[in-house]
Amino acid sequence: MNHPTRAVEPLSLLIGVSMTIGYGTLYYPFAILGPEIARAQGWSNSFVFGVFSAALLTSAISASLVGKAMDRFGARPVMVAGSCLAALTLANLSSINTMVGFAIAMLLIEFSARMVQYETGFAALTALHGRYARRPIAHVTLVAGFASTVFWPLIHWLLGFMDWRGVCLVLAAINLLVALPIHIMIPRANRPRAAYDPAERSIRDPGLLAPDNRKAAFVAMAVAFAGGSFLMSAVHTSFFLILQEMGRAAALAALAGAVIGPMQVAARLIEMFIGERVSSSIVGVISSTTLLLGLACLVAGLWFDGELIVIVFAVSFGIGQGLNFIARAILPARLYGTEGYGALTGKLATVRLFAMAGAPVSTAMVLSHAGIGMTFTFLMLVAALSVAASWALVVIEKNANASAMAASPG
Repeated sequence: MNHPTRAVEPLSLLIGVSMTIGYGTLYYPFAILGPEIARAQGWSNSFVFGVFSAALLTSAISASLVGKAMDRFGARPVMVAGSCLAALTLANLSSINTMVGFAIAMLLIEFSARMVQYETGFAALTALHGRYARRPIAHVTLVAGFASTVFWPLIHWLLGFMDWRGVCLVLAAINLLVALPIHIMIPRANRPRAAYDPAERSIRDPGLLAPDNRKAAFVAMAVAFAGGSFLMSAVHTSFFLILQEMGRAAALAALAGAVIGPMQVAARLIEMFIGERVSSSIVGVISSTTLLLGLACLVAGLWFDGELIVIVFAVSFGIGQGLNFIARAILPARLYGTEGYGALTGKLATVRLFAMAGAPVSTAMVLSHAGIGMTFTFLMLVAALSVAASWALVVIEKNANASAMAASPG
């Protein structure tokens, strides 16, 4: 495998499309379909979204299993199986009529999501490019950043002439007819040859940290990534309620939400061009810090009127969100190396998904029982903890770099 050029590889773009489908059909739709399902079935919104949160929570357990499967079998078979399972589970969801059936369907959907979203895509690119995977990963996140931009309007349009069951069947077909062929095209990793093929050895990366000196880095990554996911999940699910408590119009919340998406893509675009000059841990610091600054803008909105402060929040938060996904991909490979990448990211995803699942309910409880001031205090503490963990990773990477240079001959 040659060193990737600055040109965008077709496979990276295709994986970006499949990741867009992975999020656009298995994560983002339920913000729109959830109320439709509740209304059509006569269920409460709290039940529907409670099941969604519970499914996210249980998927934290399956993330580790999927990560180990990627290391054992390679990313391609996992992603192929995930596309098939996604199509089957969405088709199954379209036919359910009972609460128990809905709960089981959502659990299966979240399990299939773990097989076709970022962790598996990043593992595929890391297996193909090794130490040079950073740029292809940036290309993938650049494309997949438009998942909600593409699928929310699409689902709204589909609901104009079909019910939620029909929409689920369309989403199932997209997985089967578009994502599955892309995943079949991914080259199979040839692991037995890796130890002997010089071309394979040239892209392998043992990582900066020795196997007996990795615990602190894992804890710091787990805290930093979980904190970022908690904040993004809390804001995405409670943003309208937060602005309502601040006395701001719902239209402003919609405008801010429209700004977040393009800003995360813009941040990834900038990282794609200059990222190789910036250390992996610094990307994490920028991500966590801009998430914190975005929240600080919302806090300032308690005292300053006008729309500008909320828009500045959206710009800062969007930048942090965009870089968060890249940091999650490149830091584990940089510190731990490319061997065992799937299992490592699976373990980190387990912690992150627990935080992500707990964010909506805990934020809603603090907001309803303690008010907007305590809610901001709570979120700012989480953000500050994530920033601190990110700076710890800077120190870890710097020290490991210095040790590697001291040990190198000459």
